[in-house]
Amino acid sequence: MNAAAHKRLLGPFEESILLRQKRQYGGSFYRTNRWRWAFRDDCRYRWNRLLEFLAQIGFGIHSRTVYDVGFGTGDLLFLFPTSCRLMGTELSEEAVAAIQVDSRLEPYTDHWFEPVGADGVLPAPPHRPDIVLASHVLEHVPDDRRFLQQALEGCAPGCLVVSFVPLEPPGFDPKHIRTYTLDSLSSLMRSLDLEILHLEANYHICSGPFQWLDYPARHNWPVLQCLEGVRNLAMTLVPYRTTRAIEELLQQCNVSGKQAMVVARVPDHK
Repeated sequence: MNAAAHKRLLGPFEESILLRQKRQYGGSFYRTNRWRWAFRDDCRYRWNRLLEFLAQIGFGIHSRTVYDVGFGTGDLLFLFPTSCRLMGTELSEEAVAAIQVDSRLEPYTDHWFEPVGADGVLPAPPHRPDIVLASHVLEHVPDDRRFLQQALEGCAPGCLVVSFVPLEPPGFDPKHIRTYTLDSLSSLMRSLDLEILHLEANYHICSGPFQWLDYPARHNWPVLQCLEGVRNLAMTLVPYRTTRAIEELLQQCNVSGKQAMVVARVPDHK
C-alpha cells in the first residue's frame, strides 16, 4: 500500500491519535528521560527473555538484519551483536536523531533509521529483515493490523516477528488506545497469515498489587509517580535467573502475567 492510499484511509480519529502520540513521545522525551531506562526492570526483562527464547529455538543472532518498529531508545536493537545490520523507525523524530548519534551505534557497520511519515505510514526499509521487533508499540497505533501489514511488507519467508504488549485492565494507561489478551494477540497474528511459534504471558513477578504501583505514573499523579521508580529500582537488584525461577512458581500458582510475548514466522508460501 503506497503512502497516498494509506493517507486516504486515515480518518479524523486516527489522525488525532497520531498527533497525540507525537506530542507525548516527541520533543525531549527520549533525551531528558534516557536515564530512566537504565533503571526500568521491565525493559531489562524483555531484553533477557528475548535472547533466552531465541537461543531456545536455535535462532542465531549473529549477522542478522534486525528491524525494530517503534524502537524507542534502541535498547532491544543493541542486544544484537555488531555483526548485525540494525534498522528502525519511530514516530518521534527526536528518537531517530538521538539514535543516530548514540555511541552504541558506532561498532555497527550498517544501519538505517527513519521517522514514521506525517500520515502514519511506515518508511520502507532498504533491506529485508530476518527479524521484526515491535515492543510495546501495538497498543499505541490507530490500526494495529494495518501497522503490522506495513512492517511486514517485503519480509521474506522465515522472517521472525516478535511482539511484546502489556496485559492490563482497560483504562490502566490512558496513552494506550487498546488492551490485549493472549487470544486477541494470537488472532491478530493469525489474521496476517503468520505462523505462531510461541505465545506466552510473562512478567508475573510484577502482576497484581505490584502492577498498580505503576498506576500513578501512568496518570501523572503528583508525588506518587515515584512508586514506579521505587519498584523498578528494587527489581533491578534481582538477578534475571532468580526472576525466571520465581516466574515459574507464580505461573504454577495461576498468577496472571503483566505482559504478552508472541513470536511468529512469515510462512514459506507468503
